[in-house]
Amino acid sequence: RILNITAEQAEGRSISEALPALWPALEPLLERVRREQHPLVAQEVEPKLPGRGRVNLSLSLSPLKDCDQEWLGTALVVEDLTERRRLEAQERFIRETFQRYVCPAVVERLLEDPDRLRLGGLRQEVTILFADIRGFTVFSEYRDPEGLVEVLNRYLSIGADAVLAEEGTLDKFIGDAVMAIFNAPLPQPDHTLRAVRAALRMQQAIQRHHGVISPADRLAYGVGIAVGEAVVGNVGTVQQLNYTAIGASVNLAKRLQENAAAGQILLNQEAYERVRGQVEAQPLPPMEMKGFSAPIQVYELLGLRTQASP
Repeated sequence: RILNITAEQAEGRSISEALPALWPALEPLLERVRREQHPLVAQEVEPKLPGRGRVNLSLSLSPLKDCDQEWLGTALVVEDLTERRRLEAQERFIRETFQRYVCPAVVERLLEDPDRLRLGGLRQEVTILFADIRGFTVFSEYRDPEGLVEVLNRYLSIGADAVLAEEGTLDKFIGDAVMAIFNAPLPQPDHTLRAVRAALRMQQAIQRHHGVISPADRLAYGVGIAVGEAVVGNVGTVQQLNYTAIGASVNLAKRLQENAAAGQILLNQEAYERVRGQVEAQPLPPMEMKGFSAPIQVYELLGLRTQASP
């Protein structure tokens, strides 16, 4: 079954005739065993077998001798590692793809149930968070590059830590901005509340940070949060993939962030409706936003009600 050939088909034929796909890898091993008169254990090969395609096989070979230690032939044991290697490759892919974006607990849940992972584009509801460091462009004009990078990394770390604390997915850093996705790659019934809490965590962490740095280094995030459908998955090339979300909800979150003042968190109507019983918020006048034909109803997040605290 492993080699996709029956005993009847193999009987009376040489190995090279019966297993032509395996022979190029097997022949040098047979010659080595005969020459050295020692076993070879767990020699892994990847032949392409008829009816099975590319497989992973472990070959163990041992010389057969008679009672006078005369050579009789070679015993061959074949172990099929194809499924094991497939699972190992799947685990590597998940770790390499997602450990940069999500907290370790999410990676482990993906490994436990990889079938829940849909790569290559899945339309679903998500909450998108954009957070931008306000005033950073002007701030950067008066700083040396080394000091500027240090300050930028400090603030981006605050944003990333807040997202990961709520088990969000870090999509990317765009200059001095952070983009995060909630409800992907794993479902989160409370994904909008998680995004809201992440935004508030950012603001609270920045306030604490301001208490230990020079006033000249004090910056703040403007945050936009939007709920809507998006296509979520890996995009890019084989060499460079990026797990991201694409759609109007992403654009809207970005526009909300662009309209948010330093220290302000803006929600779209759908995001507000999802958490209205758990947050304190106030409506703002509808805003005209690039890329949207109608004015957008916006709410300013003021804080969490007590029962919604993390």
